[in-house]
Amino acid sequence: MTSREDQTILLENSRSVAFRDLPPIPKGADDGTFGTILLMYQYVEPSWSKKEHKKALKKIIELGQKLSITGRGRVAPEGVNFTLSGMPKDVRTFCTALREWNPLFNETDFKLTDWLPKDKLFKSLSIRKTEELVAYGLAGDDKAPSLKKFAGTHLEADEYHKAMTDKDTVIVDVRNAYESAIGSFRPPEGGAELIDPKMRNSIEFPKWLNDPATQEKLNGKKVLMYCTGGIRCERATALLNQMSAVNPNLKPKGVYHMRGGIDRYVKTFPDGGFWKGKNYLFDRRMEQIPVTKNPTEVEEEVDSKCCLCRQKWASYRGKFKCSQSLCGVPVIVCTSCDDRALREPERLTCELCKEGYRVPDVEPDLVSLKRKAECLMEGLTYDEAETDRNTSTIKWKTKEAKEALRKCHSDRLFLSRLPLTATKAKIEESLGVIAKVKLVHWLTDRNSGAFYGSCLIQLESTDDQAEVLKKAAETGITIDKKKVKISPVWVRKEDQWPPMDYVNRQYPPVGL
Repeated sequence: MTSREDQTILLENSRSVAFRDLPPIPKGADDGTFGTILLMYQYVEPSWSKKEHKKALKKIIELGQKLSITGRGRVAPEGVNFTLSGMPKDVRTFCTALREWNPLFNETDFKLTDWLPKDKLFKSLSIRKTEELVAYGLAGDDKAPSLKKFAGTHLEADEYHKAMTDKDTVIVDVRNAYESAIGSFRPPEGGAELIDPKMRNSIEFPKWLNDPATQEKLNGKKVLMYCTGGIRCERATALLNQMSAVNPNLKPKGVYHMRGGIDRYVKTFPDGGFWKGKNYLFDRRMEQIPVTKNPTEVEEEVDSKCCLCRQKWASYRGKFKCSQSLCGVPVIVCTSCDDRALREPERLTCELCKEGYRVPDVEPDLVSLKRKAECLMEGLTYDEAETDRNTSTIKWKTKEAKEALRKCHSDRLFLSRLPLTATKAKIEESLGVIAKVKLVHWLTDRNSGAFYGSCLIQLESTDDQAEVLKKAAETGITIDKKKVKISPVWVRKEDQWPPMDYVNRQYPPVGL
């Protein structure tokens, strides 16, 4: 234990257990009276195949059932995310078994909390098969920013604490607004600036990040991100770094996130540090507070209010939801207003709806963004290319840059919003004499195998690509009276083309 700036720091709690032995069971915690809760996630890159995905789901459910583990989790092609509970020994055995099954889990940061009252354990085990771990709308390798290439830099809790004192820094709370309402970091005076994206759910984050007003706040600053346990920051920092790779007006001085999230910070700083209020949790504990901090003091730090009577209140109980259209987020209702909330649920309104706030509707083209960023990473710098915001084409300043692009196979296009009646012949007809189509690869749903209105096409040359993009920008390209969206595709030279699942066909597949 050390002390810095009048803050107690438990350095032994500040480090990840990745590639290390799990912490031993505390003396007395294994007498059958208490349980343990586990927070963990692990991304997989490249993503698991359908077969590997199914195998992982089966294995994890089998392990959980064998060891009487309870809780909730997701298994997606991109990895796993769990909040689980059980007896201290069983939870540790579960973690060890994952490491033995797949060495990938040696790098997992298993976050264990012992001394959990047994009434706070989950009642059952629910592991869902999903397509994405966090609902950012980034499912699939064609959209998700590569963590290996673009993820932010991890800081340990004590390092993150120090970074918050830097005035040339902004802190982004990557959680939902209803979580932030009952607790957040409050940097010291003269330190970093806290930014709340005011999101109702994670799928709004790419829009918020793509907003020019947001990018102006982040440009030229050191950016720190944080969330409950760390998983949301993995993709969030990667998306910011990927955007900055192609946007000359978005150049942060560095992008960082805290290993282990708020959970590890409040364990490292038992008196709270710069954390004020409660850490919203998605388990039966409901919230987490610094262990040595007076609960009354914690309540006083929170500014949240009951959505009905407006008295100061800092607890979510009763599963009350905002009644406004297209919202439905949790709302705070005090004990005095419980009955009224049940009688008049239409009166329940969250703080964002009260102020009429909506995240700016500036959705990024995630597929094009990823391909541009990765192509530039292959050896091109942004100074060598300029993106035309109106046509989405690339104007190359040097012959060397253009030649480097040719090596990235820029003779391809991504077509979306196609009518279900589209065929290869109709695509060729829509392009007329300006370009010759060599190949059409129909894109299908991962589960059903059905065509959903998108495809990749390969043209005769990069010049053909430029001509098609020019026509799309000037007059638009239609198929069966429906305007088609067309985006350039930048592909790394080591990528396989055609894809392994390519089949030469005139018509898109209909699926199962």
